Amino acid sequence: MVHYEDVNVGDEIPPLEKTITKEQLIEYADASLDYNPIHVVDDFAKKAGLGGVIGHGLLSLAFLAQMLTDWIEKPTDLKKLSVRFVGMTRPGDKITSKGKITNKYEKDGVGYVECELVSENQKGQKTVTGKATVVLPRKG
Repeated sequence: MVHYEDVNVGDEIPPLEKTITKEQLIEYADASLDYNPIHVVDDFAKKAGLGGVIGHGLLSLAFLAQMLTDWIEKPTDLKKLSVRFVGMTRPGDKITSKGKITNKYEKDGVGYVECELVSENQKGQKTVTGKATVVLPRKG
């Protein structure tokens, strides 16, 4: 478990790596009820000028959220999460979600940590950027 006292501005959050698969896109479509054909039908996505199916933006957001909730003690300690979708993901892409601490402060005895977030594909191209605020437990 990570504690507020153990982190510093500039520290990195342990990254999360995921590989996008066509099966995963279908499963995500089932879970989210987002059956937009650009995510599940190759021919449709090609005719739309995308070169093939692309991943759901919210799936990439879920990877960032998982990275954060794997790092913190409780999912409810994730207090704020905002993202911007800046690139597409495709089946076969290896997505690495990363975070870096940009600020830490105390308010009413609670330790808050602000982070910059980014997801990149295997080519180093950004697919999602964002920011988060989490609460980390205090020692003692």
